[in-house]
Formats: sequence, structure tokens, C-alpha cells
Amino acid sequence: MPPKLITPILLLAITITLAAQSDAKKAKPPELTWEIKQLVRDNNEGAAVGDINGDGKTDISAGEFWYAAPDFAPQPVRKLLPFGKDYVQNCSEFLFDMDGDGDLDVLSKGFTETMVRWFENPGSGSYDARWAVHDLIDTGVAQNEAAFLFDLDGDGLPEWIENSWVPANPMLIHRFLRGTDGKITAERHVVAETGNGHGMGFGDLNGDHLTDIVFLGGWYECPAAGPFSGPWTLHPDFDLPHASCPILVLDLDEDGDTDLIWARGHNYGLYWMERLEPQPDGSTTWRQHTIDESFSQAHCLAWADLDQDGAPELITGKRYYAHSGKDPGAEDEVTVHYYDWDLATQSWTKHFISRAPAGQGPGIGLQINPADLDGDGWIDLVVPGKSGTHILWNRGWTKPS
Repeated sequence: MPPKLITPILLLAITITLAAQSDAKKAKPPELTWEIKQLVRDNNEGAAVGDINGDGKTDISAGEFWYAAPDFAPQPVRKLLPFGKDYVQNCSEFLFDMDGDGDLDVLSKGFTETMVRWFENPGSGSYDARWAVHDLIDTGVAQNEAAFLFDLDGDGLPEWIENSWVPANPMLIHRFLRGTDGKITAERHVVAETGNGHGMGFGDLNGDHLTDIVFLGGWYECPAAGPFSGPWTLHPDFDLPHASCPILVLDLDEDGDTDLIWARGHNYGLYWMERLEPQPDGSTTWRQHTIDESFSQAHCLAWADLDQDGAPELITGKRYYAHSGKDPGAEDEVTVHYYDWDLATQSWTKHFISRAPAGQGPGIGLQINPADLDGDGWIDLVVPGKSGTHILWNRGWTKPS
């Protein structure tokens, strides 16, 4: 039989069909499906995730309560003191075994308190009362924007590093040490007697394989002899006003040096800073690129692979009433969203997870916690804030309609 011929009309029909399919894919890419669960409505802005009761499931601690998987019903931990118009004393919260007994305790710091405290996990079956409280460090600093647990020296134990919103305050490291009794103590080290400021991040900025500290007013270079060997060198190479906590330090454009991602925590603006060739005196130089200036108060950032494509996404949103309604955009809608980074075009694609009128949906608070809470392989998010603590369940892809 002679071969079938494709007529011009049939060829045109095929071309139109393929073009329509291509346009449909471009117009309606797959989107992740999200379900929202509010755990509590309060003004707490810190949260952490981990296996609190030792059953192999990922639980949540957030302010006055902890929440056991899989039902996540609230159970008491502590009482938080209110202050100001709409704050409570919790700007950062972590889960860490502080006494060496094998379970996770709650470690926390308040905005205007000098004392770092930890709350002792009472152990399985004993969770019907508040946890015993222990003082760990009196930092002497009472203007705290956030705190971080970060292993600066790679010894397997983190350090406690505080970010203060007051530039005149000291930059301090408290090194965690575990004694023979299993308990954590903290040893004070001075990065600089004065020179803190809103925003903080960690990474190797000069290629010496040591971790440096980034903040509002530039970066501190880790001493060659190690982070606890003496004062660090300040490089005032940039200014990031009211920068996010954290500032992300990573090689975004994959050119072999570290770039920065930061946001204005109390205004509109989300950016990345491209690292350029240094000045003859060794000063770092940067080119700033706008990611998004359509929303305000992106006070916290996270970096995690939400869509299982093998590359992390940039996660942020709006911190509702970061300054009690006094920031630009305070009454705009409250959102949680993420961005895909396209290396080839050096561009970002925005995807909404949640959006709602001001105060009526989840915001990002001061900590974003990515974790697979239900073991289905998809990274979920736990976000506290003044519109409540929420779980954002990641249900995976939807198909284009």
C-alpha cells in the first residue's frame, strides 16, 4: 500500500493542536495543593518542629503549647508574658536536648528579656502540666530581633547567636558545651563590643571555608584561628535596612561565590544580591536585583524543596503586624508564598500558598519551619504569627485543567 499522505489541512490541524497544548502548558502549569490548619489564635511568633514525645513522628512547639502528631492537639509548655500593644515574649524558639536525657527541650528568648531560658521536656506520659524552666544565659541584651542556633565551628553542637535591632549593641556568640553530666552550658565569646543590627545570616563570604556572619551593616569575617579565638573583622561593604531574619547566604547563580537573599522586614521589598569582583582593597562588591516589591514585611525567609524538583524554593510571606500595624502595607492581605528560581534566565516565578484579608489567614511570623509532618514525602510548613499558628499541608501537584 502506498504511504498515507499528510494533507495541508491535516498538517494545519496538527500544528494548531500542538500549539494549543503548548500554550495550555504555559498558561496553566501544575500548582501545588495546600490545606491550612490553624492550631491556635494567639500573638506568638516563634515555633519549632521535632519529635517531642519520642514516638517517631514530627511534633510542633509554638509559644505556650506543644502539639503532638498526628492530631496536633495543644498541650501546655509555659506561660508567655505579653508586652506592648500585641506582642508576647518569644522572638525565637528551638527544640534541642539541653540536659542529655535523649528528648527534646524547648529553648527560647524574648524580645525585651535578657535571659535565655529552656523548658525541660517531662518525658512521655507526663505532659499534663507546664514544663520546668531553667535559666541558661543572661546576655545583658534586651532588644532582641531574633536568635539563631547555628553550628559555627562544625563540632556537632550549635552556638546561640542573637540579632539585636540596636546597632550599638554587641555582637555575641554563646558556644554550647555539653558536660559529662549531659547538660548544656554556654560560653560567651565577643564578635564585636558594638555592631549589631536588624537581620542576620551565616555563610562563607571570602572562600576560606570558615563561616562568616552577615547582618544589617555588612559582614563579620571569622578569624583564621576559629570563631572563638578573638574579635572578628568587620567589613561594612553593604547596608541592608531592617533586613530579614535570616538573610540567606548561598551561591544562587552558581558562579563559585556566595550571593545573598534578603528582604525588608518592615517595608516592601524582596531582593537578591549578586556577588561581583572584589575591589583592589579586597572589599566585596554587589549588584542588587529585585525579586518582588508587591508585598511588605517579609521578615523571615526559608529555603527548601517544596515541589520535589530537586532544587530548593524561596519561601516567605507577610509577617502580620510586624510593628503593631505601623509598617507600610500593614493592612494589605496576609500571604504565604514561594518562588521558583530559574538559573538559565535568572528569574523568579511566584506561587501563592495562602492569601487572605489582613489578620484572617496565616502569616510567616518570625520563623518558617519546613518539615514533612505526615511522612508523605512532601515538605509542609509550620508558621506562627499574630494571626495564629498554622500548619500548611503540602498535598502535592494538581493537574492542569
